[in-house]
This record gives sequence, C-alpha cells and structure tokens, in this order.
Amino acid sequence: IHGPFHWEYVVFGQGRELLLTFHGFDNNADDFQLFEPALGKRFTIVSVNLFYHGRSYAEGAPDRLEFRREDLKALIANLLKHFPHTRFSLLGFSLGGRVCLELLPAFADRIDRMFLLAPDGLVISPWYVFVTRTQLGRWLFRRVINRPQRFLRLGSWLRRIGLVGEKQYKFAHSYFGKGPQRELVFKVWMIFRYLLPRKASLRAALKAHPIPTDLYFGRRDSIIRAEFGKKYQKLVDPQARIHLIETGHNLLKVEVAEQILAALEGGC
Repeated sequence: IHGPFHWEYVVFGQGRELLLTFHGFDNNADDFQLFEPALGKRFTIVSVNLFYHGRSYAEGAPDRLEFRREDLKALIANLLKHFPHTRFSLLGFSLGGRVCLELLPAFADRIDRMFLLAPDGLVISPWYVFVTRTQLGRWLFRRVINRPQRFLRLGSWLRRIGLVGEKQYKFAHSYFGKGPQRELVFKVWMIFRYLLPRKASLRAALKAHPIPTDLYFGRRDSIIRAEFGKKYQKLVDPQARIHLIETGHNLLKVEVAEQILAALEGGC
C-alpha cells in the first residue's frame, strides 16, 4: 500500500533468490505459476497483480489519479520490506515489462538480472501519449470506449485497404469489442500513463550498474516486435540479449520459463 494505491501479490517457489514478476494487460499474478517448475528452485517468485487485476486497485478515478514513478518506487520498497533479500531480479511480460523498465533506474544497485517478455515501453507511441495525457485525447478516448462502433468500422476499413494488418485489427477488436474489456483498457491505460521509460535514465543506470538483460519476443508477434528490442540494444543497452520464440504475443509459456532457466544455468 502507498497512499491510494494498493497492490496484491502472490508467492511461488522456495529459491534463495528473489524474483519480482509483473504480468500484462488482462493477465494476472497467478499466470506466472507455470514458471514455478523451471524457476522455483532458484527463486522465490513474488508475482504482483497490477491495478484493476486480481484485488489490486487505486482509490479514485484513474484519469484523475497521478501514479508516477515515485509512487511505483514506494510501492515496491514497501513490498520488499516483507522479504529478507537485499537483492532481486525482475521479470515482466508486456505491460509488466514497462513496469520493470521503470523500476530499473530506481533500484539498479539492487537488481541482479532482468527478463523482459514482449515488453511494452521500448517504443512509446505518440498516440498513447495523446489519448492519455491531453484533455482532448482523453475526451476522444472516452468517446471510443462509450461508442466503439465508429472506431471498429474505421479499423475494418483500414484493414480492407491494407493500412492495418489482420492481426492488428483482431488485437484492437479484442480490446474494444466488449464493454467490460473496453472499460478495463481505459482504466489501465490511464493509471499507467505517467510510466514511460526514459532512455537516458536507463542508460545512466546501466552504465553505473550493468544488469544482464534478456529480451524475449514472439516471432509472429505483430504488436511488440523484435525490432523494438534491436532499438533498445542500439539506444540503451548494447549488451542486452534478444531471443525469438516461435509464437505470437503471449509469452507466458513453459518453454519460455525453460529458456530463462537455460540462460541462467549457462551463465549467459
């Protein structure tokens, strides 16, 4: 707990090292249980439910709250008080990857390794900034949430003329096709709107505290592509390692946990 912000977490594994994990949109902390067979002997896995998932919540309207990196740091500092470890590693999937990137500068002197699975935050969309951090953008976003038909018709037309791919269209439709899902999109996008990783801060933190980082991407992922990882290598961390998995966006898979274990045991 920190101010109006409340995070729930669950614990798996019995390893001597501590691993904090953060899920993606519409996942939850329990999804990381499938990582326990591969990683639970080495790590105690603390899996956090992000806002509006599980029993994590924020008091107040998400578009009026200002959840900033200082609040994130305070939440994690409070969480770490419940464990005896002085150091820990990070693992984040999709939106959870953005959380990890924001935590790295704040805790770089305590982080052993970082694993990012199709991480959000490597490239910041100007559209995301517009619809979440400007008054006009938030008004338009709320209009789409309340009346998505025009938006979906536009997406269908863009798909037909080839400006939007089939996978991107299906991805957008899955987000905006159902009422509860649309409302969750609005809440999550708004509450995390100020968590936008800064490349300069990441470079400075990694220069002072080189942290081995592994990035995993689905070869068929049309949303968060491996090219984003190459940009991260070029602009932030040339030592980061990129791994391609024969799948789409969902990397919460046993085979990914096994590849992480292989990287750990191989010392690479």
